[in-house]
Amino acid sequence: MTSADPTPTGDPTTSADPTTFTDPTPTEGGGRRPPRRRFLAAAGAAASAALAGCGGVVPETAPDDDGPNEVTVENATDSAVEVAVRVVDGEGETLFGRVFALEPETIASRDGFEAVPEEVHAFTADGLSRTWRYDPDLPIEFECEPKDVGLTLREDAIEPWYGC
Repeated sequence: MTSADPTPTGDPTTSADPTTFTDPTPTEGGGRRPPRRRFLAAAGAAASAALAGCGGVVPETAPDDDGPNEVTVENATDSAVEVAVRVVDGEGETLFGRVFALEPETIASRDGFEAVPEEVHAFTADGLSRTWRYDPDLPIEFECEPKDVGLTLREDAIEPWYGC
C-alpha cells in the first residue's frame, strides 16, 4: 500500500483485477452472498450425499429386477476361444443359446433368461464341455431369482458360478 492509495491491497471488492472481484451485495443479516458456483457445488454435493445408497428409493435409479438375468462367460486361458452356452428349462426348451467368441483373459455377458432354468450346457470346439443342473446355493444377501449364470473357462475345465 502506498500513501497515495487509500485502498488496502488484497481487498477483492475494490481491486482493479477483475478475477478477484466478489459481489459486495449484502444479504440479510449483513453478510455477503456466496458466489453462485460455490452455492451450486454445495447444493450438488448435498444432493449426492442425500441420495447415496438409495437406488431402491428413487425409481429412476433402482436396479432393474424385472429384466432377464445375465449369462457371463470368462476366458481364463491364454488363447482365443469360442464357448457355446445353452440354458434349458425342465422340459428341455432352450431359454438361452449363444456362442461367445472371447480373446484370452476376457469376460463377456449377455441378457439371458427370465424363467428358472433346469440345466446349463457349455462346450468348446476342442471338446471341452460341462453340463450342470441349475442349483445356485447363494447366501441370503443375493436376493434375486433366477440367479445369473456364469462360467469360467480354464485350460482343462469349465467352472460354473452364480451371481445376481
